[in-house]
Amino acid sequence: MRTKVLLFIVCLCISWMNSIYAGNKTATLVTYPEKNLRVQQSELYRVYLNDDTDNDVTIFKNVCNTYFKGMPGQRKNDDKPLTKFKGRSIHWGHFSFQGKVKVTVRVNKDIEGKKIKVYPSRHDIKVNKQDANCFSFMLDRPGQFSVEIGEDGYKEGLLIFADPMETDVPADLSKWKVIEKGDKTLLSTLSVKDSALYFKKGVHDIGVYKVPSNIKRIYLEGGAWVFGSFIMDGKACSNVKIYGRGVLSGARLHLRESHMVEAKNGADGIIVDGIVIADYSFFAVRLLGTDNEVAWTKIVGGWIYNCDGIAAYANSTIRNCFIWANDDNIKIYRDNIVVEDVVCWQLDNGAIFQLNWSNSVARNCRVSRVDIVRAEWDSDRPNNGILSCRNGGGADEGFVFEDVRTDTPVTHIFRLSPLGDKDQLIKNFLFKDWDVWVDVSKGKKNYMEGVKGQTPLSGLIFENFRVNGKVLTEKSMHEMLRWSILNCEKIDFR
Repeated sequence: MRTKVLLFIVCLCISWMNSIYAGNKTATLVTYPEKNLRVQQSELYRVYLNDDTDNDVTIFKNVCNTYFKGMPGQRKNDDKPLTKFKGRSIHWGHFSFQGKVKVTVRVNKDIEGKKIKVYPSRHDIKVNKQDANCFSFMLDRPGQFSVEIGEDGYKEGLLIFADPMETDVPADLSKWKVIEKGDKTLLSTLSVKDSALYFKKGVHDIGVYKVPSNIKRIYLEGGAWVFGSFIMDGKACSNVKIYGRGVLSGARLHLRESHMVEAKNGADGIIVDGIVIADYSFFAVRLLGTDNEVAWTKIVGGWIYNCDGIAAYANSTIRNCFIWANDDNIKIYRDNIVVEDVVCWQLDNGAIFQLNWSNSVARNCRVSRVDIVRAEWDSDRPNNGILSCRNGGGADEGFVFEDVRTDTPVTHIFRLSPLGDKDQLIKNFLFKDWDVWVDVSKGKKNYMEGVKGQTPLSGLIFENFRVNGKVLTEKSMHEMLRWSILNCEKIDFR
C-alpha cells in the first residue's frame, strides 16, 4: 500500500513539473520569443530566467533618433534633445510571471568592479554577482525594473518589464478577426459585424489606424510587433479595450505624425492594458474622454520634445505603469483622476506631474506610490519639476500626493509658478510620506508662486515629507532647499 501511495505521489509531482516547465510557456511563467522579428535587438544584454538558458527574454534596443535638419515632422527645438542624447540607448525586455522568478543578466562587456543597482529601490532587490560579466537577482512580484551598471550605466540601461500573468486571453478566436503577420489587407476589408481584432505574433504595419466604431476589442498577442497607432475619434468609438502582451511601435511613423493611442471628440471608457508602447515621438497615451483606465502599460523610447507619457481625463485611473517621457510624464487635467504604483523616467523636458497648460480644471485627484528612477532636467524652466503648473487660467483643488520617492537625485521638486495674467487656483494640497533626494549643488530653486496676488496658493500641507533623509519643517525648509515663495499663504508642516 505504501508503495502505491509513493508511486501516486511521484506521478503527481511529475505531472505538476511538466505543467510548470512546458517549453517557454508555463502556468507561472510566460516569455515571448521574438528573435526573428526584424526590429533592433540588443547586442549588449542577454537575459534568461530560472537558470534555464533556453528560456531567454528577448531584449530590444531603442536608440536616440538620428537628427538632421529638414526631417519630416521636425520642429526648431528638436536639435537640443537629439544632440544631447546622441548615442544614448535604452534596452528592454518583457515577460509575465507569478510567484518568484530568478533573472540572470549576461553583459557583453567586462563589468568587473562596477556597482550594479536595480531600481525602484523601495523593493530592495539584492544583486548576486556571478562573474566578470554576469549577475542575477530575484523578483517576487510583478513590476517594472531599471538595471544600471556603473555610474553612467543609465545611458545604455536595461529595463525589465515583469508583468502579471494574463487573465483575459481570448479563447474562442471564431469571434475575432485574426490578423496574421504581414497581412496588410484585412483591416481595410472589415465587416460592420466585426467587433474584435486579434494581432498574431510577428510584424504588422498598420500606419495611423482610425479604429472603426464597431471595433471594441483589440488584442496584441505576446510576440506581436505592431508598427502604427490606434485612434478612437467620436462618441461611437467609446468603450474600446486595447490589451495583451504585444508591442505598439511608432518607429515607422514620421516625427509627431500621430499620438500612439488617442481617444478624442467624445470617445470615453478606453482601456489600455498590458502592452508596450515603444519608439514614440508624440503622446504615448492621450485619452481626452472620461472614465478611462491605463494599466500595466510600459512606455519607452521617446527622445524628442512632445514625447508626453499619459493623459487620461476625468474619472480615469492610471496604475502599475512605466513611463519614459521627454515631456510631461502624467497630465492631471480633470477631476477624480487616480494614479497609483507607477515608475517614471523623465528626460530633460517636462514634469513628472503637470497640473495645467491651458485652462485645466481638476479637483479631488489622488496620486500614490510613485517611484522616479531618473529626472534628467538641466534647468528649472516652468514646465519642469516633480510637480509643475505651467500656465494660469484653471483650477486645481483637493489633491493628495503620497508616497513619492526618487531613486536618484533630482535638481528640484516644485515648479508651481503659473505664467500669465489669468487666475490659477491651487488649493488644499497634501504632500504626505515623500522621500526625495535633491542635488542641491545644481542650484535650482523650488517655486511656489501665486499669480500676481490674485489667487494665492493656499492650504498646502507637508506631512512626513523627507528631503535627503530629513523631514522638511518650517524652520529647516530654507536650509535644505532653495525656494522662491510669493503670494503663498501659510504652509502647514506635520
